Amino acid sequence: MAKTSHRNAAFLSPDELADLDFAFLGKDVLIHSTCVLVNCQRMSIGNGVRIDPFCVLSPGSSLAIGDHVHIAAQCVLMGAAAISLGDFAGLSHGVKILSASDDFVGGSLIGPTVPDAYRTVDARPVRLERHVVIGAGGLVLPGSVLGDGATVGSLSLVKGHVAPWTVNAGSPARKLGDRDREGVLDAERRFRASL
Repeated sequence: MAKTSHRNAAFLSPDELADLDFAFLGKDVLIHSTCVLVNCQRMSIGNGVRIDPFCVLSPGSSLAIGDHVHIAAQCVLMGAAAISLGDFAGLSHGVKILSASDDFVGGSLIGPTVPDAYRTVDARPVRLERHVVIGAGGLVLPGSVLGDGATVGSLSLVKGHVAPWTVNAGSPARKLGDRDREGVLDAERRFRASL
């Protein structure tokens, strides 16, 4: 019989999660063992959260993740300013959320190997409200706010405000239509009643 390898195929145990010293850690949290977690004391993670393999979470200020949030494989959430994800938010494979970025067009130097006096960094909070969904490969830049229920299609670039309960895509992302607000909220009510 063939031997099965479980190397890097497991989520962290409750004891391993407790050892990471999160600011807050809810119940029923799954974080894959291959994730890179930096500054855990600045992270608050709600109930029923799942973070899949090869993600990088590195908050400079704070990272707040609501209840029943899914972060798929290879996502990156990092930057000097705060990042928050509301309840039932979902990030598909390879989504990047940046709360800080170097100025690529000005007369400054870039990168962490250069002292701050020679850099111009745009560091602003990023907020995803409840029921926000971002498709695979999406990029969210500093200062972005995605309203309740907003969806963003795969490979889209978000910079600024995305209106609640809208369907968006493109680079930069723009509104393509409206999302079924009542359907989503009814599903949430039924789910919560089942708990």
